[in-house]
Amino acid sequence: MGELLFFIIGLVIGGLTMTVVMCFLQVNRINDLEGEIFLLQNRLSEVYYED
Repeated sequence: MGELLFFIIGLVIGGLTMTVVMCFLQVNRINDLEGEIFLLQNRLSEVYYED
């Protein structure tokens, strides 16, 4: 019975840990993409204002 309890606790802790890690990686990816969009918008506005 104790082994089953430790197994379930391990699954819960492992699942929560991996969920947090995946969320942090997703946030980092979104920030990188937003930075790239900002740079591309600046380049596009420079092209239009040069004419």
